[in-house]
Amino acid sequence: MKKVGAEREITFDKTLRYARQKEYDVKEYERVPYHFKDAGDKQVYKNFNFSIFIDDICNADCKFCVAQLRYAHRSMLYNKIHIKNKREYLRRLEEVLKIVRPLNPSVSITGGEPTISPILTDVLKLVDKYGFRKRTITTNGSGLFNIQDGDTILNNLIKYHWDHLNISRTSYDDNINRKIMRYEADKEYSSMEDLKKILAIANKSPLKHRISCLLLKESVNSVEEIKKYVDEYIKVGANNFIFRELMDYDHKAVNKEKIEYCDSNKIKLNDIWEDFEKYPELKPYLNILGYYYYVEIYKYRGCTIASESADLNQQYVEKDKNKDTVYEMVFHTNGNLCGGWIDNEEILDKYDGLNLDNK
Repeated sequence: MKKVGAEREITFDKTLRYARQKEYDVKEYERVPYHFKDAGDKQVYKNFNFSIFIDDICNADCKFCVAQLRYAHRSMLYNKIHIKNKREYLRRLEEVLKIVRPLNPSVSITGGEPTISPILTDVLKLVDKYGFRKRTITTNGSGLFNIQDGDTILNNLIKYHWDHLNISRTSYDDNINRKIMRYEADKEYSSMEDLKKILAIANKSPLKHRISCLLLKESVNSVEEIKKYVDEYIKVGANNFIFRELMDYDHKAVNKEKIEYCDSNKIKLNDIWEDFEKYPELKPYLNILGYYYYVEIYKYRGCTIASESADLNQQYVEKDKNKDTVYEMVFHTNGNLCGGWIDNEEILDKYDGLNLDNK
Protein backbone atom coordinates (compact mmCIF):
# COMPACT_ATOMS: atom_id res chain seq x y z
CA MET A 1 0.00 0.00 0.00
CA LYS A 2 1.20 3.51 -0.79
CA LYS A 3 1.79 5.76 2.20
CA VAL A 4 -0.04 9.06 2.44
CA GLY A 5 -0.15 12.06 4.78
CA ALA A 6 2.69 12.31 7.31
CA GLU A 7 3.92 8.84 6.31
CA ARG A 8 4.31 9.76 2.64
CA GLU A 9 7.76 9.16 1.16
CA ILE A 10 9.38 12.46 0.14
CA THR A 11 10.26 11.92 -3.53
CA PHE A 12 9.92 13.91 -6.75
CA ASP A 13 9.23 11.90 -9.91
CA LYS A 14 8.84 14.16 -12.93
CA THR A 15 7.33 11.36 -15.04
CA LEU A 16 4.12 11.66 -13.02
CA ARG A 17 3.62 15.14 -14.50
CA TYR A 18 2.66 13.66 -17.84
CA ALA A 19 1.36 10.25 -16.82
CA ARG A 20 -1.11 11.73 -14.32
CA GLN A 21 -4.18 9.54 -13.82
CA LYS A 22 -2.78 6.77 -16.02
CA GLU A 23 -0.60 5.99 -13.02
CA TYR A 24 -3.34 6.31 -10.40
CA ASP A 25 -5.04 3.26 -8.93
CA VAL A 26 -7.08 3.74 -5.76
CA LYS A 27 -6.64 0.04 -4.98
CA GLU A 28 -2.95 0.73 -4.31
CA TYR A 29 -3.98 2.89 -1.35
CA GLU A 30 -5.45 1.77 1.93
CA ARG A 31 -9.26 1.64 2.07
CA VAL A 32 -11.56 0.62 4.88
CA PRO A 33 -15.05 -0.93 4.68
CA TYR A 34 -17.91 1.15 6.09
CA HIS A 35 -21.69 0.96 6.06
CA PHE A 36 -23.80 4.03 5.31
CA LYS A 37 -27.52 4.37 5.95
CA ASP A 38 -28.42 5.27 2.36
CA ALA A 39 -25.43 4.13 0.29
CA GLY A 40 -24.96 0.78 2.00
CA ASP A 41 -21.56 -0.95 2.16
CA LYS A 42 -18.66 1.03 0.70
CA GLN A 43 -14.87 1.11 0.66
CA VAL A 44 -13.60 4.43 2.03
CA TYR A 45 -10.23 5.88 1.03
CA LYS A 46 -8.48 5.96 4.40
CA ASN A 47 -6.87 9.42 4.03
CA PHE A 48 -10.09 11.13 2.90
CA ASN A 49 -11.11 14.66 3.78
CA PHE A 50 -14.49 15.56 5.29
CA SER A 51 -15.64 19.02 4.15
CA ILE A 52 -18.24 21.09 5.99
CA PHE A 53 -20.14 23.42 3.68
CA ILE A 54 -21.13 26.08 6.20
CA ASP A 55 -22.97 28.47 3.85
CA ASP A 56 -22.88 29.84 0.30
CA ILE A 57 -23.03 33.52 1.30
CA CYS A 58 -19.89 35.37 0.19
CA ASN A 59 -18.72 38.99 0.19
CA ALA A 60 -16.87 38.38 -3.09
CA ASP A 61 -18.18 37.25 -6.47
CA CYS A 62 -15.28 35.51 -8.20
CA LYS A 63 -15.94 34.49 -11.79
CA PHE A 64 -13.77 31.43 -11.12
CA CYS A 65 -15.71 30.32 -8.01
CA VAL A 66 -14.97 26.61 -7.61
CA ALA A 67 -18.18 25.89 -5.69
CA GLN A 68 -20.25 27.29 -8.57
CA LEU A 69 -18.09 25.71 -11.26
CA ARG A 70 -18.69 22.25 -9.79
CA TYR A 71 -22.44 22.70 -10.33
CA ALA A 72 -21.97 24.25 -13.77
CA HIS A 73 -19.86 21.21 -14.73
CA ARG A 74 -22.91 19.03 -14.01
CA SER A 75 -25.19 21.39 -15.99
CA MET A 76 -26.88 22.50 -12.77
CA LEU A 77 -27.67 25.95 -11.47
CA TYR A 78 -25.95 26.85 -8.22
CA ASN A 79 -29.08 27.11 -6.12
CA LYS A 80 -28.41 25.38 -2.83
CA ILE A 81 -31.07 24.36 -0.33
CA HIS A 82 -30.45 25.12 3.35
CA ILE A 83 -31.60 23.87 6.71
CA LYS A 84 -33.64 26.88 7.82
CA ASN A 85 -32.92 26.83 11.52
CA LYS A 86 -29.29 27.28 12.58
CA ARG A 87 -29.81 25.18 15.73
CA GLU A 88 -31.14 22.36 13.55
CA TYR A 89 -28.16 22.75 11.19
CA LEU A 90 -25.80 22.30 14.13
CA ARG A 91 -27.78 19.34 15.46
CA ARG A 92 -27.61 17.62 12.09
CA LEU A 93 -23.92 18.47 11.69
CA GLU A 94 -23.18 16.84 15.05
CA GLU A 95 -25.11 13.77 13.92
CA VAL A 96 -22.92 13.58 10.79
CA LEU A 97 -19.73 14.17 12.78
CA LYS A 98 -20.61 11.09 14.82
CA ILE A 99 -21.07 9.12 11.58
CA VAL A 100 -17.67 10.02 10.11
CA ARG A 101 -15.61 10.19 13.33
CA PRO A 102 -14.77 6.43 13.45
CA LEU A 103 -13.06 6.86 10.06
CA ASN A 104 -10.78 9.58 11.49
CA PRO A 105 -10.75 11.95 8.49
CA SER A 106 -9.14 15.35 8.17
CA VAL A 107 -11.80 18.09 8.34
CA SER A 108 -12.16 21.32 6.40
CA ILE A 109 -14.64 24.19 6.48
CA THR A 110 -15.61 25.92 3.25
CA GLY A 111 -18.31 28.13 1.74
CA GLY A 112 -19.14 30.83 0.58
CA GLU A 113 -17.05 32.82 2.95
CA PRO A 114 -16.94 30.95 6.29
CA THR A 115 -15.71 33.87 8.40
CA ILE A 116 -18.90 35.86 7.81
CA SER A 117 -21.14 32.98 8.93
CA PRO A 118 -22.77 33.72 12.31
CA ILE A 119 -22.37 30.08 13.38
CA LEU A 120 -18.71 29.55 12.47
CA THR A 121 -17.47 29.45 16.07
CA ASP A 122 -20.23 26.98 16.96
CA VAL A 123 -18.93 24.71 14.18
CA LEU A 124 -15.33 25.14 15.38
CA LYS A 125 -16.39 24.00 18.85
CA LEU A 126 -18.32 21.00 17.54
CA VAL A 127 -15.39 19.72 15.50
CA ASP A 128 -13.07 20.24 18.47
CA LYS A 129 -15.46 18.33 20.72
CA TYR A 130 -14.91 15.18 18.63
CA GLY A 131 -11.13 15.55 18.38
CA PHE A 132 -10.56 15.29 14.63
CA ARG A 133 -6.90 14.86 13.70
CA LYS A 134 -6.39 17.68 11.17
CA ARG A 135 -8.57 20.78 10.74
CA THR A 136 -8.47 23.35 7.94
CA ILE A 137 -10.50 26.41 7.03
CA THR A 138 -10.48 28.06 3.59
CA THR A 139 -11.26 31.78 3.61
CA ASN A 140 -10.53 35.08 1.88
CA GLY A 141 -9.57 36.33 5.35
CA SER A 142 -12.08 39.16 5.46
CA GLY A 143 -13.89 38.18 8.67
CA LEU A 144 -11.04 36.83 10.77
CA PHE A 145 -11.21 39.82 13.13
CA ASN A 146 -14.99 39.60 13.51
CA ILE A 147 -16.09 38.94 17.10
CA GLN A 148 -17.96 35.75 17.96
CA ASP A 149 -18.40 34.25 21.40
CA GLY A 150 -16.41 37.09 22.98
CA ASP A 151 -13.29 36.81 20.81
CA THR A 152 -12.07 37.20 17.24
CA ILE A 153 -12.66 34.34 14.85
CA LEU A 154 -8.90 34.12 14.36
CA ASN A 155 -8.36 33.61 18.09
CA ASN A 156 -11.23 31.11 18.18
CA LEU A 157 -9.51 29.07 15.45
CA ILE A 158 -6.47 28.91 17.68
CA LYS A 159 -8.48 28.31 20.87
CA TYR A 160 -10.37 25.37 19.34
CA HIS A 161 -7.23 23.74 17.93
CA TRP A 162 -7.53 24.36 14.19
CA ASP A 163 -4.39 23.39 12.31
CA HIS A 164 -4.45 25.15 8.95
CA LEU A 165 -5.64 28.55 7.71
CA ASN A 166 -5.91 28.75 3.89
CA ILE A 167 -6.29 32.35 2.70
CA SER A 168 -7.24 32.98 -0.94
CA ARG A 169 -5.77 35.97 -2.78
CA THR A 170 -5.26 36.40 -6.54
CA SER A 171 -2.68 39.18 -6.28
CA TYR A 172 -0.23 40.93 -3.95
CA ASP A 173 -1.78 44.24 -5.10
CA ASP A 174 -4.96 45.06 -3.13
CA ASN A 175 -6.55 46.97 -6.01
CA ILE A 176 -6.05 44.07 -8.43
CA ASN A 177 -7.18 41.53 -5.84
CA ARG A 178 -10.38 43.50 -5.14
CA LYS A 179 -11.12 43.82 -8.84
CA ILE A 180 -10.58 40.16 -9.77
CA MET A 181 -12.41 38.73 -6.76
CA ARG A 182 -15.17 41.34 -7.20
CA TYR A 183 -15.60 42.33 -3.59
CA GLU A 184 -18.67 44.38 -2.79
CA ALA A 185 -17.51 47.92 -2.05
CA ASP A 186 -19.27 48.21 1.32
CA LYS A 187 -18.35 44.72 2.55
CA GLU A 188 -15.44 43.45 4.66
CA TYR A 189 -12.09 43.00 2.98
CA SER A 190 -8.71 41.72 4.17
CA SER A 191 -5.95 44.03 2.91
CA MET A 192 -2.24 43.26 2.83
CA GLU A 193 -1.92 45.26 6.04
CA ASP A 194 -4.70 43.18 7.64
CA LEU A 195 -2.98 40.02 6.43
CA LYS A 196 0.24 41.13 8.10
CA LYS A 197 -1.65 41.35 11.42
CA ILE A 198 -3.34 37.99 10.82
CA LEU A 199 -0.03 36.22 10.11
CA ALA A 200 1.69 37.88 13.07
CA ILE A 201 -0.91 36.24 15.36
CA ALA A 202 -1.01 32.90 13.53
CA ASN A 203 2.79 32.58 13.40
CA LYS A 204 2.98 32.79 17.20
CA SER A 205 0.49 29.92 17.53
CA PRO A 206 0.15 26.30 16.31
CA LEU A 207 -2.18 27.56 13.52
CA LYS A 208 -0.30 27.13 10.24
CA HIS A 209 -1.15 29.28 7.22
CA ARG A 210 -1.12 28.90 3.47
CA ILE A 211 -1.68 31.66 0.90
CA SER A 212 -3.68 30.34 -2.04
CA CYS A 213 -3.47 31.90 -5.51
CA LEU A 214 -5.31 30.97 -8.69
CA LEU A 215 -3.12 31.40 -11.76
CA LEU A 216 -4.80 33.82 -14.17
CA LYS A 217 -3.67 35.62 -17.31
CA GLU A 218 -4.81 38.93 -15.81
CA SER A 219 -2.76 38.47 -12.64
CA VAL A 220 -0.15 35.83 -11.65
CA ASN A 221 0.68 34.24 -15.00
CA SER A 222 4.39 33.28 -15.08
CA VAL A 223 7.25 32.01 -12.96
CA GLU A 224 8.49 35.58 -12.51
CA GLU A 225 5.05 36.63 -11.25
CA ILE A 226 4.92 33.62 -8.92
CA LYS A 227 8.27 34.62 -7.47
CA LYS A 228 7.17 38.25 -7.10
CA TYR A 229 3.92 37.12 -5.44
CA VAL A 230 5.88 35.01 -2.94
CA ASP A 231 8.46 37.75 -2.37
CA GLU A 232 5.75 40.30 -1.56
CA TYR A 233 3.93 37.97 0.83
CA ILE A 234 7.16 37.04 2.60
CA LYS A 235 7.29 40.72 3.62
CA VAL A 236 4.04 40.32 5.58
CA GLY A 237 5.05 37.04 7.24
CA ALA A 238 3.92 34.32 4.82
CA ASN A 239 5.98 31.17 4.25
CA ASN A 240 3.57 28.66 2.68
CA PHE A 241 1.85 28.99 -0.70
CA ILE A 242 -0.22 27.12 -3.25
CA PHE A 243 -0.76 28.12 -6.87
CA ARG A 244 -3.66 26.46 -8.65
CA GLU A 245 -4.52 26.02 -12.29
CA LEU A 246 -8.15 26.69 -13.20
CA MET A 247 -9.87 23.30 -13.11
CA ASP A 248 -10.79 21.51 -16.30
CA TYR A 249 -14.52 20.97 -16.68
CA ASP A 250 -17.30 20.01 -19.08
CA HIS A 251 -17.51 22.78 -21.70
CA LYS A 252 -21.21 22.11 -22.14
CA ALA A 253 -21.65 23.50 -18.64
CA VAL A 254 -24.18 26.20 -17.82
CA ASN A 255 -23.21 29.69 -16.58
CA LYS A 256 -21.48 30.98 -19.71
CA GLU A 257 -20.03 34.05 -17.99
CA LYS A 258 -17.86 31.92 -15.71
CA ILE A 259 -16.98 29.40 -18.41
CA GLU A 260 -15.87 32.13 -20.83
CA TYR A 261 -13.83 33.81 -18.09
CA CYS A 262 -12.08 30.55 -17.18
CA ASP A 263 -11.35 29.73 -20.83
CA SER A 264 -9.83 33.14 -21.54
CA ASN A 265 -7.77 33.29 -18.34
CA LYS A 266 -6.41 29.77 -18.00
CA ILE A 267 -2.69 29.36 -17.37
CA LYS A 268 -1.38 25.82 -17.91
CA LEU A 269 0.76 24.53 -15.08
CA ASN A 270 2.62 22.16 -17.40
CA ASP A 271 4.14 25.25 -19.03
CA ILE A 272 4.91 26.82 -15.65
CA TRP A 273 6.55 23.64 -14.37
CA GLU A 274 8.75 23.42 -17.45
CA ASP A 275 9.83 27.02 -16.80
CA PHE A 276 10.50 26.21 -13.13
CA GLU A 277 13.44 24.11 -14.32
CA LYS A 278 15.16 27.29 -15.54
CA TYR A 279 15.23 28.68 -11.99
CA PRO A 280 17.64 26.75 -9.74
CA GLU A 281 16.38 28.69 -6.70
CA LEU A 282 13.07 26.77 -7.09
CA LYS A 283 14.00 23.36 -5.74
CA PRO A 284 11.74 20.32 -6.42
CA TYR A 285 10.68 18.67 -3.16
CA LEU A 286 7.67 16.38 -3.60
CA ASN A 287 4.93 15.54 -6.08
CA ILE A 288 1.57 13.95 -5.28
CA LEU A 289 -0.86 12.13 -7.55
CA GLY A 290 -4.52 12.13 -6.54
CA TYR A 291 -7.61 10.69 -8.12
CA TYR A 292 -8.38 13.86 -10.11
CA TYR A 293 -5.57 16.23 -9.13
CA TYR A 294 -1.80 16.44 -9.36
CA VAL A 295 0.50 18.50 -7.11
CA GLU A 296 4.14 19.54 -7.34
CA ILE A 297 5.86 21.09 -4.32
CA TYR A 298 8.98 23.23 -4.37
CA LYS A 299 11.17 25.04 -1.84
CA TYR A 300 12.10 28.70 -2.33
CA ARG A 301 13.63 31.23 0.11
CA GLY A 302 12.75 29.05 3.08
CA CYS A 303 9.13 28.77 1.89
CA THR A 304 7.02 25.89 0.62
CA ILE A 305 5.40 26.43 -2.79
CA ALA A 306 2.77 23.91 -3.87
CA SER A 307 1.19 23.95 -7.34
CA GLU A 308 -1.91 21.99 -8.29
CA SER A 309 -3.93 21.09 -11.37
CA ALA A 310 -7.27 19.29 -11.29
CA ASP A 311 -9.78 17.89 -13.77
CA LEU A 312 -13.48 17.58 -12.88
CA ASN A 313 -14.02 15.26 -15.84
CA GLN A 314 -11.40 12.87 -14.47
CA GLN A 315 -13.04 12.98 -11.06
CA TYR A 316 -16.22 11.43 -12.45
CA VAL A 317 -14.32 8.97 -14.68
CA GLU A 318 -12.49 7.68 -11.61
CA LYS A 319 -15.66 7.43 -9.53
CA ASP A 320 -17.44 5.55 -12.31
CA LYS A 321 -14.56 3.05 -12.45
CA ASN A 322 -14.76 2.38 -8.71
CA LYS A 323 -18.39 2.78 -7.70
CA ASP A 324 -17.76 1.00 -4.40
CA THR A 325 -15.20 3.60 -3.26
CA VAL A 326 -15.81 6.83 -1.35
CA TYR A 327 -12.96 9.27 -2.06
CA GLU A 328 -14.18 12.26 -0.02
CA MET A 329 -17.21 13.34 2.00
CA VAL A 330 -19.10 16.63 2.13
CA PHE A 331 -21.70 17.87 4.60
CA HIS A 332 -24.02 20.11 2.59
CA THR A 333 -26.25 22.97 3.67
CA ASN A 334 -29.30 20.77 3.01
CA GLY A 335 -28.08 18.32 5.67
CA ASN A 336 -27.03 15.54 3.30
CA LEU A 337 -23.75 13.71 3.78
CA CYS A 338 -22.50 13.05 0.24
CA GLY A 339 -19.49 11.52 -1.45
CA GLY A 340 -18.98 14.68 -3.51
CA TRP A 341 -19.65 18.39 -3.94
CA ILE A 342 -23.17 18.21 -5.41
CA ASP A 343 -25.78 18.15 -2.65
CA ASN A 344 -28.13 15.61 -4.29
CA GLU A 345 -25.54 13.22 -5.76
CA GLU A 346 -23.68 10.32 -4.15
CA ILE A 347 -25.81 10.58 -1.00
CA LEU A 348 -24.31 8.53 1.82
CA ASP A 349 -26.64 9.61 4.63
CA LYS A 350 -29.71 11.64 3.64
CA TYR A 351 -31.10 14.34 5.94
CA ASP A 352 -34.59 13.25 6.92
CA GLY A 353 -35.71 16.58 8.40
CA LEU A 354 -38.30 18.80 6.78
CA ASN A 355 -36.83 22.10 7.98
CA LEU A 356 -35.44 23.11 4.57
CA ASP A 357 -35.57 26.23 2.48
CA ASN A 358 -33.98 27.78 -0.62
CA LYS A 359 -31.72 30.69 0.22
